[in-house]
Amino acid sequence: MFVERFVRFVPKSGLKKALSHFNNGDYRRACKEFESHRSRAALDGKGQDQELMRMYMVEAYIGHAKQLTLNGKHAEAASALEKAVALQPRYADVRYSLGSTYVSMGKVAEARECFAEALEINPGYLRARIMLAKSYHDTGENEKALEALEASLSTAPAFLLDQVKDLIRLIRFGSSGEERTILFHRLLEEKPTSSQVSKQIALEAIQNGEYDAAANELKKALGLSPNYPDLHNLLGIAYANKGMTDDAVIEFETALKIHPEYLKARLNLALALYEKGQRDDSMRNLEMVLELDPENELAMNLLRELQPVNK
Repeated sequence: MFVERFVRFVPKSGLKKALSHFNNGDYRRACKEFESHRSRAALDGKGQDQELMRMYMVEAYIGHAKQLTLNGKHAEAASALEKAVALQPRYADVRYSLGSTYVSMGKVAEARECFAEALEINPGYLRARIMLAKSYHDTGENEKALEALEASLSTAPAFLLDQVKDLIRLIRFGSSGEERTILFHRLLEEKPTSSQVSKQIALEAIQNGEYDAAANELKKALGLSPNYPDLHNLLGIAYANKGMTDDAVIEFETALKIHPEYLKARLNLALALYEKGQRDDSMRNLEMVLELDPENELAMNLLRELQPVNK
């Protein structure tokens, strides 16, 4: 299995313990182990696989935040999401989740800042635009609410466009607050699954060995967000575990066309090529990883396995 082969090359350290908690859905312990591992690596002055760490740490913080939110612990959830944002500042979905958590805490200014940052990263992020508009509507700043809603007209999917227009009309002509609230709720609830939610669903499916389900979820998400490299990377992992190595290679390469310095996809491409027996190509990709991250242990471990064959 591709996942088993991948884990084989993970550095033998506390990182494996963290990954075990992560794969079991114990995100609280996973977060603690990841943090402890990072701290030990820094104190020891040892190299670490920064990209692998960031990938799993961000997902662990997101999972932990969801669990905390379900228990009404919004401040702790916000803290976890703030750490995720610090690790991956260009994830619009994480900033949106943090903004929504701030709304639950009554931190309106901070929430608006998060929604605005999510929109700076992804101007077509309808849900963030609607939440930004709602935050202004809830404080009686209807002109700003209208401005946000009108900005969404060019990016809203066709089946939601009429609802956005109805909401603009209701606010502009002062209809009852209940009607507006209902429509805000519908727009937020009926939006297709966000890229981040699809990503999490796919991750959980992959962890459970449900590769067909993961692939179906990811293909649906890519229909809405074709330029989201994480989705292509995960689809490649799902394909690789189904034995569809050629398709996996295509997905990893697509992710790299979108984001050439995406180390996760580059490592996965190297591993897929290794599985195909294309050792020279695999080594070239590993060398590219090491040019960007000279202390990447995952790449070094795989490169060491390849080198004796090429001597």
